[in-house]
Amino acid sequence: MMKDWEVASRYATAVFQVAEERGLIDTFSEELALIKQVLSENPDFVSLLENPTFTIVQKKELVGTVFKGLNELLQDFVFLLIDRGREDYLSSIADIYAKRVNDLRGIADADVYSVIPLSEGEKLALSQVFAQKLNKTKLNIHNHIDKSLLGGVKVIIGTSIYDDSLKTKLKDMERQIRA
Repeated sequence: MMKDWEVASRYATAVFQVAEERGLIDTFSEELALIKQVLSENPDFVSLLENPTFTIVQKKELVGTVFKGLNELLQDFVFLLIDRGREDYLSSIADIYAKRVNDLRGIADADVYSVIPLSEGEKLALSQVFAQKLNKTKLNIHNHIDKSLLGGVKVIIGTSIYDDSLKTKLKDMERQIRA
């Protein structure tokens, strides 16, 4: 699994560098997101693309038809992946590329767990507070519902966890009482 991530990371870095050199970061970002969406929503297409009985030429024709209008450089990149038998890395490459774009722009992703869905105002407030703490310009908040928290929120950004849930506070009080 780690080797797969390393391979995808090398390809994502290469395509990011090309995009940066050519001023196509946004274009590639949008088109890679579209590719990932098509792959995730169409398992039959993925099966065809990864089918070993299909020739490289057939796979390229399939991709060329499905992704008509794709930037020529990005299409060449996808064809290169097909030539090297790496088409199954496309989704991972798209994810890593998106992370590189976010890093470039000072944007981070945050998973926020709460008992009830957060309002847009609450998401914005959390984004501003934590973005400032992390020296980021913005946080993309992904709200998850977790009834076991009882109240409050738990925020996970990268490898950092900020837990201000009622459940954790009660556990802390229990530990203090037992000590």
